[in-house]
Amino acid sequence: MKSAVNVVCLKWGDKYPAEYVNRLYRMVNKHLTLPFDFYCITENTKGLYSEVQVIPLPFEEGLTGWWYKLQLFKKGNYGIEGKILFMDLDTVIVNNIDALFQYPDDKFLIIKDLQKGKIYNSSVFCFESGYFAYVWDQFEQDKQAIMARLYGDQDWISEVVEGAELWPNDWVVSFKKQCNARAKRSFGVVGQWLRSMGFLLPKGEATYPESAKIVYFHGKPDPDDVFDRPYGMWKKASWIERSWQ
Repeated sequence: MKSAVNVVCLKWGDKYPAEYVNRLYRMVNKHLTLPFDFYCITENTKGLYSEVQVIPLPFEEGLTGWWYKLQLFKKGNYGIEGKILFMDLDTVIVNNIDALFQYPDDKFLIIKDLQKGKIYNSSVFCFESGYFAYVWDQFEQDKQAIMARLYGDQDWISEVVEGAELWPNDWVVSFKKQCNARAKRSFGVVGQWLRSMGFLLPKGEATYPESAKIVYFHGKPDPDDVFDRPYGMWKKASWIERSWQ
């Protein structure tokens, strides 16, 4: 399974349908000029494009959801060789991503988490296969205690990966924080009630920085919530649908 570069996503459970995987494949195919292989780690292959190479999700007692990302660091990396770019299914690629692979092999690239008190966000990260196996090895030694103590996989990565390099701030951007997506005023509980009734919805469009390559979503809204309409206090982002095509 050797390729110039590799893109990997995880589909666990029924939160995201197969179309989210297929959309991500289409966006990678449009915005990556390097030869690549595209993998999905999943227990349900129904509806996936034939171009998506499936890695059967290995069941691990006690693991759910995003914790399964950590299995990507296991020795052997599922047989994948070379650069591995992991992307969450709710990311939207808006420009060429070739540059995300052009880092030294010993570098671990990840997003700086913009939430107070957090370090890394694991929506998009990149590393060379054969490196960083200790991320899984140390987790496996005491995983139940770690999962009880931490909120998610990115908290564990923040704890054990020293010297990670951050993506340039304007390359991988937060929809909520960096895309002018939030209404200027919420009007508190009254505003929340009015928006639930279809009133006081924000006008205008969310816009990503010109130099952005990937927009990531955390919590609500999901891309499906805002591609054709505002959602609560979040503006519509019609460029999402264009990116999916």
